[in-house]
Amino acid sequence: MQAWYVLIFLVVLVQSAVQAQDTEPTVITGVGFDADHFASETNGRYGVIVLTGSGGGKANDTARLIAEMGYDVLSLAYFDRTGSALVPETLEMIPLEYFDAPKKWLMGRSNTRDDGVVIYGLSKGAELALVLASHDSDYKAVIALAPSHVVWQGNPKDFSDLMSSPSSWSWKGQPLPFVPYVSNEEKESMGFTNRHAASLTNKVAVERALISVENIDAPILLLSGGMDAMWPASKMGTEICSAANSSHADIPCTLLIYEEGDHLLSNYQTESFGAVAKFLQSVAQ
Repeated sequence: MQAWYVLIFLVVLVQSAVQAQDTEPTVITGVGFDADHFASETNGRYGVIVLTGSGGGKANDTARLIAEMGYDVLSLAYFDRTGSALVPETLEMIPLEYFDAPKKWLMGRSNTRDDGVVIYGLSKGAELALVLASHDSDYKAVIALAPSHVVWQGNPKDFSDLMSSPSSWSWKGQPLPFVPYVSNEEKESMGFTNRHAASLTNKVAVERALISVENIDAPILLLSGGMDAMWPASKMGTEICSAANSSHADIPCTLLIYEEGDHLLSNYQTESFGAVAKFLQSVAQ
């Protein structure tokens, strides 16, 4: 544990007692997207959009912690397995256009900056955050927990249909190129225990599905665990920062690897949120 991360985190928590008057969310209605809003009375900072992972719904625990640092936060759903009138039930062909309205809503708040937002994604949401920022310069900073450097095949409602699923994301009605999953049988025959790692051996698909992080004209913070059993986030994060820093030497992409950390760094919450607080403070200047 690095003491300066802990110190930063504790300072932020003390500040939040003054800054955050109410960390309970308000459900946003009548706007065409599904989100909970965590308000802050701090002025002049970028609002933050938080995206959950492949479980769907909203990442309100993360959103609340960011709000307590003094930021207006939208906890945004982009699919919901329990059913929603506003978002799909499956993680397939999610249109990037959907994210324009919540971005503009957050930019339009009286206390937030109107020239952009920060986007924070967890796991599948980290993949999405990088995709969005590569398409849209309104994203002024990216935080990606357990990131991916490629677009992956979507996740259907019935996972027995996984191999025939389309892309996770779409743009102007067209699927983004994606890395297809190998079957369990293929994975085992290749000597892999992890399906994502096995699928990344498809070099042609990987090349087509690379997220264009070189187009992200904004600082990037990547967080990963060395014991991630879901997908090789640390390796993929290295690829992201290599590409981003080669294209923008003056705009940092930083990868923090917690060697004993799991997929979502559940055992490094203090350290990782301390790093997030420091990063957000640098963006707010």
